[in-house]
Amino acid sequence: MKSYLERIEDEWEKKETLLCFGMDPVIERMKIDTSKDLADEIVAYFSKILHEISGKISAVKPNVACYLQYGTKGLSALVELINRAKTKKLPVIIDAKVGDIGRTSKAYAKYIFEVLKGDAVTLNPYMGYDSLEPFFTWKDKGFYVLALTSNDGAHHFQYEKLGSGKPFYEYVIHSLCSWNKKHNSIGAVIGATQEEFKGCVEKMVNMKCIIPLLIPGVGAQGGSYSEIEKILENVQYNKGIARINASSSISYAHERFPSSTFEEASYLAVEEILKG
Repeated sequence: MKSYLERIEDEWEKKETLLCFGMDPVIERMKIDTSKDLADEIVAYFSKILHEISGKISAVKPNVACYLQYGTKGLSALVELINRAKTKKLPVIIDAKVGDIGRTSKAYAKYIFEVLKGDAVTLNPYMGYDSLEPFFTWKDKGFYVLALTSNDGAHHFQYEKLGSGKPFYEYVIHSLCSWNKKHNSIGAVIGATQEEFKGCVEKMVNMKCIIPLLIPGVGAQGGSYSEIEKILENVQYNKGIARINASSSISYAHERFPSSTFEEASYLAVEEILKG
């Protein structure tokens, strides 16, 4: 069985796209019939989009909270959509941003990798290495640890200067580079909308720290796919182990392309993202 790192590199070589699709349901924005079974409707909606765009993306990233808000129906939809993504050979990143005391993280890991059958997970490093270690025992999986996120609130903690004079996010990245030497599928979440993105990857290349990257912030949040790809190329980063995520700009593209079906609109949005 191939490792997560091998799988995402294979997807890049096969499709030459770094685009990751964030499959996050918001029923108020979806073209579904809420009088029918909600799980079936969510699955049908995203399945149609996946059918249209699967050749243009190289991973999917469902956010667990977006399914939890709809209770057991949402969770049922999540499990089925993961299965459907896997039939298309798409790596599945479970966006959960978890990280807790050992036994709790062990339970989270079992749920994410055994029950949901995810291929990778997003993790929160705030509680330290021992809160993440139970995930790392899953040798064939991938791990994206929050380092410099795309939201405005990143400035509250991530930019704070430590005694060394370096911002906290740099310390996190340095730690991830060190941990990656033991587990080469440990990577970082670095937001496309942060001005420091280019500086981050440049420093990582200088440190000979080429780790998997999950890059949110493209599409509705304003980040540019082509600009991020160009930065990676210019610093000679291994693009094959990076993924650039877009969510609502794909899922709800029919709001911008009202003359198209929602799945056709999603395809148009993907084409726009890849060119822009």
